[in-house]
Amino acid sequence: MHFKPIKDFSSARILISNDDGIEARGIKLLENILKRLGADVWVVAPNKEKSGASHAITSDTLRSMAGHSSAESFPNVVHKIDERHFAVEGTPTDCIRIAMAMIMKDKKPDLLVSGINNGRNIADDITYSGTIGVAIEGLLHGVRSLAVSQLTDGAEVVHWNLADIYLEDIVKKVCAQPCHADCLININFPNVPAEEVKKIVVCRHGTRRFDEGSVEKKRMCMDNLEGVYQPDSIFPDDDKEIHSKNITISALSINLTNEKENLKLAQIFA
Repeated sequence: MHFKPIKDFSSARILISNDDGIEARGIKLLENILKRLGADVWVVAPNKEKSGASHAITSDTLRSMAGHSSAESFPNVVHKIDERHFAVEGTPTDCIRIAMAMIMKDKKPDLLVSGINNGRNIADDITYSGTIGVAIEGLLHGVRSLAVSQLTDGAEVVHWNLADIYLEDIVKKVCAQPCHADCLININFPNVPAEEVKKIVVCRHGTRRFDEGSVEKKRMCMDNLEGVYQPDSIFPDDDKEIHSKNITISALSINLTNEKENLKLAQIFA
């Protein structure tokens, strides 16, 4: 099953959210960029920063809202700023569930875009990311989803203008093609001046766990491991490419099955 192409954004509805909070610079920039497409853009985001929330939900809150169709019934959870802007007391995933069930129930979005995150979402970071969690929740509701992040690494100067230059065209090109319904698109911008950006590189979900000298490796129990890490992919590592001054783009599946290891299990338990 695939998402249909979106070629005419003038009739499209876009939902955006993030994990940095509704007042974050990145989400405001994202809204301005997507409005240039001529789309109907809605914002449903956490009322404060919820970084690192991954795909978590506030179960008690959502349970109390079950069966209700109006967000206005929960003023302590959902604050309506205006017709298209809502701040939610909850996780990034809560925001999407509330948007789909209540705020946008009469006309679901054609596209969900998460970000622009203040910080990278590549390699091992992806597993913690509320930005990615938003996109995953979009997929679970049958909505084509993109996640967008800006590398910062604690720099004093962050080149947010890269998204302003490149993102509109990236969204158009990605959405003009069918996309598997189990797949989200993850986009990361390097933190370099625009004139230093080399190219857009399609990457695999990389890792820093096995790199010599990495923080992650120092935490690992190496006594349990043997051999050398060899990724089974023809695509380059996203972590390496973004630090080579490239914009990275990756197709990530939410189906976590490892087919090769499943074959081994099938032999063991035949």
